[in-house]
Amino acid sequence: MAPPASTSLQERLLALVKVTYFGAMLSYGVVLYKSHGIPQASSAYMRKLVMDENAQYFLLAVYWFISNPIAVTLLSLVTLIPFFTFSTFHALGYVRTNIIPNIFPAATSNNGTTVTWQAKTQQKIKAWTDKYYSVAMRFVAHSEVTVIAVRLLLGVFRLQLVPIFLFAQFLRFRYHLSSYTRQTFTELRVRFDSLLLPPTADPRIPPVISNAYNVAKIWVSKFGEAGVQRQPAAAQ
Repeated sequence: MAPPASTSLQERLLALVKVTYFGAMLSYGVVLYKSHGIPQASSAYMRKLVMDENAQYFLLAVYWFISNPIAVTLLSLVTLIPFFTFSTFHALGYVRTNIIPNIFPAATSNNGTTVTWQAKTQQKIKAWTDKYYSVAMRFVAHSEVTVIAVRLLLGVFRLQLVPIFLFAQFLRFRYHLSSYTRQTFTELRVRFDSLLLPPTADPRIPPVISNAYNVAKIWVSKFGEAGVQRQPAAAQ
């Protein structure tokens, strides 16, 4: 009996997801090598590596790559959101600063006043990335905090605790290193405070719910502040 057509589609999607994570590993690995050089067995090197957001995304890509889902699920797709977003901006930046000037060098103008298509394209790329960078970073932060994290929490009911723990550690570092992640958590706290705490909460909400929310908020705050020293020049 022939296997269903959806089986081969799942296999192709799984292979595509794996290739995407492998590409992310290579990309972040190159960035880390350029930034920190050959890996060293020293505490100073490890401290720099731990506080580098590129290292955090590299390790996250490694984990998603070595995990072995039996099918492409919503979780495996939503975890690609940050990598796809960052890759878009990295690729556009590489095209602007390397591909265009090196592969399509502009001809020298006699009067120097003619604006070439290369210069126009570079200006358009820079204007677009400058305009949408903050929007994209907020989108990534929201996807990590409100989409990926929530989707992972649903795995508690299937005893999938390792990815929850690892991603919680990742979010803790992101909170200290990224202003966009901190803003996302602040917006969530304000939103849930208004929904679950008096005087703005619905009076029909029982006190036990409000108390449980306060306990959870304190626990999350303590977890976020433990063991991470915020750097003065934080990455975004």
